[in-house]
Amino acid sequence: MAKETLVRATPVEFFREQLAKAMEHQRISTSAFTEYYLVNLLAACVRGDTLPQPEPGYDEMPLALMYARALHASQLEQARLLRALGDTALFVAGFFADSLNRKAVDLAYYRSLGGFAYARLGEAELLGLGQVFNELAARFMEFADLFSEVSEQSRLTSNQSVVRLYERWVQTGSRRAAMLLAEQGIAPLPPGEDLLQ
Repeated sequence: MAKETLVRATPVEFFREQLAKAMEHQRISTSAFTEYYLVNLLAACVRGDTLPQPEPGYDEMPLALMYARALHASQLEQARLLRALGDTALFVAGFFADSLNRKAVDLAYYRSLGGFAYARLGEAELLGLGQVFNELAARFMEFADLFSEVSEQSRLTSNQSVVRLYERWVQTGSRRAAMLLAEQGIAPLPPGEDLLQ
């Protein structure tokens, strides 16, 4: 009778392996610094590292409010808030994209605010990670797609339906969503394009 071996990995080790698999599968490469940042972001979010305290009446601070606070904060506080905004937006856009369907705040909102926060951090060279933040801003949806795959492979979210996958592709133009649709035998067409032309 074969013995099962339980391997215990730290969250960082686990997510490093999961992210590497997703990057290979999606044929995405990035700098070692950005990859390190993404792995640590995943581990921090799963550990539940704290974000800025929410305003009274909110379970968590809305991203728009966090952005407004950042605009009026000192440089150090602005950097902290912008990073929390970008990190939260990236994590939610990747791990919980399906839950954003048909909500008042959709995936485009997270992509826009998260990308903007990272761009501001990059251009100001805040926190000494200018290149990493610039890459996160420019490739926000690619990295959200990586997080989606990590989420699915980790079984931390439910399976996507083909319809929701298609809706995500229409909304974001995600390369990963198009690849997954193709694996299902569906060739998505951009809105307004006719198959019989």
